[in-house]
Amino acid sequence: MMRKAWLTRLLPAALIVAGGLSISSCEQYSWAKQEVPQDLTVSFSETVQPFCQGCHSAWTVDRTYDKLSANVDTVTPGSSRVLSIHSSITAFGSQMLQIDTLLIPATDVIKLWASQGAEKN
Repeated sequence: MMRKAWLTRLLPAALIVAGGLSISSCEQYSWAKQEVPQDLTVSFSETVQPFCQGCHSAWTVDRTYDKLSANVDTVTPGSSRVLSIHSSITAFGSQMLQIDTLLIPATDVIKLWASQGAEKN
């Protein structure tokens, strides 16, 4: 009987400790913001255009580029108006886009594309 009472007290404590350890061990992997390599080339046609098609599927490539580039500041990409007027880009911590093997927030992708001259490549 004593053994059963001892196990009933030990099990919840062990689960709490194990849960705390598992959360803290994941912190370095899932909570740290991934650095975006500055030498990564962002292609408008392969990365930005398909992302815009989610909301603007009827737009042509030319129209999408014209609308987007009109609101992009290539000198200070972080202040680009496109980031503030498009809720789909900034909502809920941003959607993720895949470039090569990296998953990068859409806002960072557009900033990088802008800093590379916002070319229609």
